[in-house]
Amino acid sequence: MKKIGIFIILATFLLPTMVALAADDLSYTVLAPLPGVGDSDGKTTLETYIPAIFKLAIGLSAVAAVLMIVLGGFQYISSDALMKKNEGRERIKNAVFGLVLVISAWLILNTINPNLLNINLNIDSISTTAVDGGKIILGGELSAGTGSITSGYTLTQEQIDQNTAMVADLKKYGIEVNNDGKPCADGGTSGCTNLVGMISNTYQGIKDLRVACGGDECGTITITGGTEGGHMSHGPNKPPVDLSVSNNTLNQYITDTKNQVAPVRQSTLGPIYTVKVGSRNATFLRESNPPHWHVVFE
Repeated sequence: MKKIGIFIILATFLLPTMVALAADDLSYTVLAPLPGVGDSDGKTTLETYIPAIFKLAIGLSAVAAVLMIVLGGFQYISSDALMKKNEGRERIKNAVFGLVLVISAWLILNTINPNLLNINLNIDSISTTAVDGGKIILGGELSAGTGSITSGYTLTQEQIDQNTAMVADLKKYGIEVNNDGKPCADGGTSGCTNLVGMISNTYQGIKDLRVACGGDECGTITITGGTEGGHMSHGPNKPPVDLSVSNNTLNQYITDTKNQVAPVRQSTLGPIYTVKVGSRNATFLRESNPPHWHVVFE
């Protein structure tokens, strides 16, 4: 009988849930609506039905415990037989134990986090943004009007010496700077290139690029734009650097699909390639005024 009773209880609670999940419309009409659940037609959803069952179960547990206590007390005082009194006492004890167990479970959950008692079946959708193959900071004369242009700056003698040392260091790796590495010492931005203020990620990335391209077989890589300003994206502590397109081996490395880690994108300034360079990715924008690679190392 106990097994039949348990089966009936489970069927009462779970059958509406199974019917709701199988239907296209997640609302359903219950045969015997729970108090305070459903509209005037008896239609409800799992969102309201399951929390109502939870609250009703707690309430019924308290009512059942009180009834068992009353029944046990009546059994205890209405019989002179010692065995009947023991049965009544045991019934009261079990009822009190069950009531304490239910209340304790509620109190523990409420103490840990009150939200544990709030059954919410709403699953918020998560919006995701697909990786588009790397970041690109647009530069070049064509995009100068879309942001503030970094002005040139006068170099101190210490900065000139540092710029000269950087040019000499890069030359060891087969990397040249246009105009024989002449810095923009007087604050101009035309016909000269600054390396002072170049972030380490970009400086090392250029070296890694020549190695990835094939080292000596890659040929000379020429820097045509650095931190001298004159564009919205070039300046001290800014990541972009411009490279010459005169090196065909480098051009082939960039445009070779086996080296690309993302599909080629098209922009108003030209095609954008995302290429694996050593342990990092680099984004190459082919600009045409004048023709050069606008590069950002991630």
